Amino acid sequence: MKGDERVLGDLAEVEPSDVGIPLLVLAELLFGAEKSLRKEQNGARIRQMTETFPMLPLGLAVVRRDAAERAQLERIGRKKSDFDLMIACTAIEHEAALVNHDAALKDGAIGGLVVEDWLDSAP
Repeated sequence: MKGDERVLGDLAEVEPSDVGIPLLVLAELLFGAEKSLRKEQNGARIRQMTETFPMLPLGLAVVRRDAAERAQLERIGRKKSDFDLMIACTAIEHEAALVNHDAALKDGAIGGLVVEDWLDSAP
């Protein structure tokens, strides 16, 4: 978990209540911490995040949107990874912008997804 100053600066500009972490993002962060050489440090950072920001749950609406979006993307030949799509659908259902640097989620293929890339902004 490297702290990019651009992201940390942007994050400092928003209220913690205006930020949410999809549960699958938390799962990915925890997995990364488990396999890292700095397991304790990264685990502590994740614990701090979970105490500061609300978690965005996976609910029935997210799962239904995921199924519909996955089918649509498959029909047009633009598949996404399962986790990426579920994270995107979580953001959509919670009417939130997804802060992400992943080109696969910034391509406009997922209807209704708003992506902000805080790493693309000038430092």
